[in-house]
Amino acid sequence: MECATDVSSNHMKYLALSLLLTISACAASAAAVTPVTVQFTDPAKFTDFQIRGRDASYTAGIFASDVTAELTPVMKQKYPNSSLVLRFTDIDLAGRYATAGGIRVPQDTHPARMNFDFALTDSNGKSLAKGSTRLVDSSSMGSDSRDPRRSHVFYYERRLLNRWLRTLSPRRQVETRLRPAAAHAIQHQGSV
Repeated sequence: MECATDVSSNHMKYLALSLLLTISACAASAAAVTPVTVQFTDPAKFTDFQIRGRDASYTAGIFASDVTAELTPVMKQKYPNSSLVLRFTDIDLAGRYATAGGIRVPQDTHPARMNFDFALTDSNGKSLAKGSTRLVDSSSMGSDSRDPRRSHVFYYERRLLNRWLRTLSPRRQVETRLRPAAAHAIQHQGSV
């Protein structure tokens, strides 16, 4: 009888420890901050938002994933434990889509253009910066000809957003409109 009590007691301790570890893991994952969230307002109506001959929903999924991957390291470095929500209201991808080849052809006459609302918050939900922005990449599409990532889809959009985030000031609480000269200035200031 004594042996059964010891087994039962050890089993209860094991269950209690398992429950405690599970609760701790759930609390840790709930406290984890998602550094970048990308949202869209009706991407089917965006100016030019098509890749690989697919519809806007397909493009939005790839775009969100690529932008998140691009901006997450910047967020972790510049704004640790903070989160950024980007809500795109219009996107005009760099270059033009060539339907014959199913590829996007970069052209200086068609730079990347993006309109979006943003909200940067700390881990407690306190607003650090928010506003509406229009970015236009006026840099030459041949200026980074040696960059091996240049052939990646959304290269120009990712580059422009990366430079914008690196120059974002937590005190910025107003609407910002970057004219081509300002976007070009970001290109040089945001380079690493």
